[in-house]
Amino acid sequence: MFFSPARHAKFTWAIRIFFFFVLTSAFGISRTIAQPQVTGSPVPSIPILVSDFELFSVPAAATPSTTPVVAPPATPIATPSATPIATASTTPIATPPATPITNSSATPITTPPVTSLTTPATAPPASPSKQKSPLPLFSGDTDLPSIQARRLVDFFATTLVEILQKSGYSARRTKGQNPTSGALLRGVFAEPDQMNRIRRTLLGETSANSKFLLYVGIFNLARPDQPLYQLAPEQPSGAQFGPVIALNNYIPLAKYELDKNPTEEDVRKICAQIAASLTALLAANANAFSE
Repeated sequence: MFFSPARHAKFTWAIRIFFFFVLTSAFGISRTIAQPQVTGSPVPSIPILVSDFELFSVPAAATPSTTPVVAPPATPIATPSATPIATASTTPIATPPATPITNSSATPITTPPVTSLTTPATAPPASPSKQKSPLPLFSGDTDLPSIQARRLVDFFATTLVEILQKSGYSARRTKGQNPTSGALLRGVFAEPDQMNRIRRTLLGETSANSKFLLYVGIFNLARPDQPLYQLAPEQPSGAQFGPVIALNNYIPLAKYELDKNPTEEDVRKICAQIAASLTALLAANANAFSE
């Protein structure tokens, strides 16, 4: 059976319209599936607590009690009686007559003319090199090590909370009871000894190291009993450093180097790095710290 030209044209248009709707529907479904679902990030709503980083210092030296020294009683010394000495008769010494000295004609000495010296032009003073101003806690030598340690710890905590809040986090310093969910930042200042063992810093002692090693760990408040470090079972003698510590390798831990006479810029730079590490960790483990 053969179709007429008119019916064949209608059938062709019907097939074209059918395929058009099929392709349009399929394209729309594929676009709907391919589009990612945009959801709000729950990271900023997670509570972030900042603990004071551990920095120990030498205790203030006790002032020794001054014991008055009792002077022994003075013993008088007997003066022996003076024995007169006989004076011998003096024999006069004849003085020879003085011979007059004839003055020779003095030859005048001609003084050369004074030549004026030209003063060289002074070079302009060199511009002082741009030096970083130290923090107030290290500006005075009269400050006790305990006061310096307290100021550095306070500045670190305040700066880190400020940077985290500017990044959108609900951050604060630890005070009172901690919540049951969220993240906790803890840190300890340390330095290596001669045998490259990690030892807790003891501010105020003489050390060959010019930098601190700051270890910062990120803890899940759902498991608050995890330690940042433990004291080594065997401790060497000597009071130059603090005790040897063994860091906890089962928590997210990062190491930062900090000058022992830091500036505000140095502290802010490290706090920014800590905040960036926290953001990367929460982005990779969004559900681990969520409420």
